[in-house]
Amino acid sequence: MAAFPSIEPLERSYDLGSHPISASAFSNGDETRFLHSSVSSGVPLALVFRKLSLTEARQISAHWDGQGTARPFTIPVHLWRTHSSTTDVVPSTFVWRYASAPEETPASGGLFDVSVSLLAVA
Repeated sequence: MAAFPSIEPLERSYDLGSHPISASAFSNGDETRFLHSSVSSGVPLALVFRKLSLTEARQISAHWDGQGTARPFTIPVHLWRTHSSTTDVVPSTFVWRYASAPEETPASGGLFDVSVSLLAVA
């Protein structure tokens, strides 16, 4: 399985996702909800890389070209640097996929800012 390039982002943000739930409605308007797992799904992760060299920006672009939005991959441990454990947000069995293509913006001095949106998948 391919791994995301080992480049450290300047910014990282995520949501804790939601638990898989289904609901059944009754004729009186009441509703019963069924929890299908204790593990959140669809956890989004946004990474922002600033002032990357052309080589670093191309590493991310090449990774996207190989993975697209369908192929899962792992991410480097250092992306969770401020967490006490790499499993604080998602279980170790989860992998990642792109939610959309990375956005690349030219910065001054021939450098690039790159934004990446990922989703955790079980």
